[in-house]
Amino acid sequence: MDTRLIIPLDEFPEEGLRLNGSLDASIFGIDSEALQSTGPLEYELEAQLFETELVIQGNISAAFRLRCDRCLTHFDYTCAPDSLALSYEVKGKSALDITDDLREELILALPCYPKCELSGEECEINNDFGDFRLDKDPLSGVDSSTPSGKSVWDALDQFPTE
Repeated sequence: MDTRLIIPLDEFPEEGLRLNGSLDASIFGIDSEALQSTGPLEYELEAQLFETELVIQGNISAAFRLRCDRCLTHFDYTCAPDSLALSYEVKGKSALDITDDLREELILALPCYPKCELSGEECEINNDFGDFRLDKDPLSGVDSSTPSGKSVWDALDQFPTE
């Protein structure tokens, strides 16, 4: 599997270039307890050359294994930003490597605070300590109780103290 996506600019087709394929998951360089890349970077892109500017649009995605920030269990998540649009100045270049930019777009689209609900699973914290779902109606004011009547802080009382 390829590890770089290099677009040749010599004799670039006037109608543009369609790029489909995969890049090896090793391009992410990620393998930690909280985040692991589990699949290749998939891409479907269209490249168009306008004089000295190359415009690339399309879709990218990759599979990851994340750790829930609430219950610390792992879940699978496919990161697929809504759309991709990149622009490059290519005057005097014969080829362009866009691998690092694709990698960066996906990493920036990963959730900052991953929760089980992102994969469609129910978080264990919701079952044990009340309703902390991401899609529930926000509560107004400073009342920190959930619909079950428990405080969102009750989960902290379960940690042992010294």
